[in-house]
This record gives sequence, structure tokens and C-alpha cells, in this order.
Amino acid sequence: MAEYDSNFKDESGFMSLFLGVVVLIGMSVLPATITWIQYFN
Repeated sequence: MAEYDSNFKDESGFMSLFLGVVVLIGMSVLPATITWIQYFN
């Protein structure tokens, strides 16, 4: 397992960009996921 480094700084902003993309994809897939769950239940 990775250890938490309290001195780590994300200078490039990559983690912020990555999390933003993940949230954007998750939000756009959410309605389809809800529809699939209702359809198969």
C-alpha cells in the first residue's frame, strides 16, 4: 500500500485535472446508469 506523504505538493495540477475529468465522466454517465438499474430491476 502507498503511504501518505504530508509534504506532497501537486505542482502541475495533474491530480486536480484528473479528478475533474473523472467527475465530469461520472456525471454524464449517471443518468444512463440509473436507467439501466431501473430497467434490469
